Amino acid sequence: MKFGDLRQMIDRTARIQICDHVSGDYMDYRFVEDVPHENDSRTVFGIGLVRSEYREEGVLSYGRNCYAIEIRLLEPKQF
Repeated sequence: MKFGDLRQMIDRTARIQICDHVSGDYMDYRFVEDVPHENDSRTVFGIGLVRSEYREEGVLSYGRNCYAIEIRLLEPKQF
């Protein structure tokens, strides 16, 4: 499944954490619409739920959204 297909099924208020499966780098997003569309062609390798910390206006927040959907992505194959 491509992330672009999954994007349509994710709750618009969910926190999103994207993990590059190869490098292990993480990027946190407040809403799914904040995730860059360059990720839409990437293959979803895994999905989970993780406890997350988010900074809102410089303040560390564990508010009602203290969990995020973690999505591990693979780069599209280069031909």
